[in-house]
This record gives sequence, structure tokens and C-alpha cells, in this order.
Amino acid sequence: MRAGSMLMAGMVLSCGVPAASAAITMAFDPVTVDLADVMACKIDGRHYLGFVLAISDEDSPGSAKARGWVKLPSRSSFFSTYRLPKPVTAFGYTTSTVAFTGSAMLAVLDIPDASALGAAQGVTNLLEGSGQFKGERIVDESTSVDKETGYGFKNRSALQIATNAAFPGKTLIGCSYRGEIRLPAS
Repeated sequence: MRAGSMLMAGMVLSCGVPAASAAITMAFDPVTVDLADVMACKIDGRHYLGFVLAISDEDSPGSAKARGWVKLPSRSSFFSTYRLPKPVTAFGYTTSTVAFTGSAMLAVLDIPDASALGAAQGVTNLLEGSGQFKGERIVDESTSVDKETGYGFKNRSALQIATNAAFPGKTLIGCSYRGEIRLPAS
């Protein structure tokens, strides 16, 4: 298994979404997804799963390679970092670098102190006074049920802001996604 595929498989597992979720995903084209929407929690966990699977599949038209993304060396095994062929604007800032964790896509911004960004986004620093920033704000916590099959999907998305030693002088901001399949009621 390729290293990139293993990372994406880890993302799938950390999302808490079993492979069976493919059976209830709604129509979604990962090739046309707006990266700013992914980072701003404007898609749900099912769509995020489809997006990261497309990114990791070298044969997909939505793969990192097909998008012209260049994988960058990382100072941490918790992140996969890419340079984009053209900048993306997220939260009023422009960047050409994005990072993935097990369940999140984050913009890497040239902001050494995340405090003002956290305040603007309503995210409280859980590490106040430590010289670091880590916080999140729940954006969506909902369950939807497919009327035909009875299967449900519990979605949780949270806006995350953090500083991390793997990105000195930078602030990470984006969305983490978590989802669960709910079996039909008996």
C-alpha cells in the first residue's frame, strides 16, 4: 500500500465512517469541491470522506496529483502537507499550503499568533498562557436519515485553529470532520 493511501486510509478510519457509508452518500463530485468550503466546514462528513478518498487515489481525476498539488516534507507524521498550484483564500487569508490530519483539512497561514484569528472566529484557546493555540468551535452536529433505506448518518464538524511546532510561525485553520453510520431502527 502506498504511503499516501495509508494516510488516507487512516483518515477514513479516524473519521469513524465505515466503508459501508459509500452506500448512503449523496451525490457529490469531489473533483469540483471548493477547498475553502472544505476548510470552512461547509460540507459534511460523507462528502469529506469522498473528497479525501479522491485526493489519495492517484487514478482519480480528483487526486492530489491531478490537481497539481506537490507533497511537501513534513516535520510531523501527523500531517500531510501540500503546496497548491494556485493560492486559495480561506477565512480572509490567502495561502498556497494546506495540511491534512487524520480527520481535518487545514489552511497553513503566515500568522505567528493565532489569538486574533481565534477571537474573530469565535474559537477559544484551550492552551491560554502556553505560547501555543489550540481550540475548536462546533459548526454542525446533526443526524440525517435516508427515508428509503432507514440508514442514518451522524455528522460532526468543527472549525479548528492551532499552532504547531511542525509549522513554526504559522497558524493552522480548517475543519475536522467526524461521521458515523446509524443502522435503521428495527
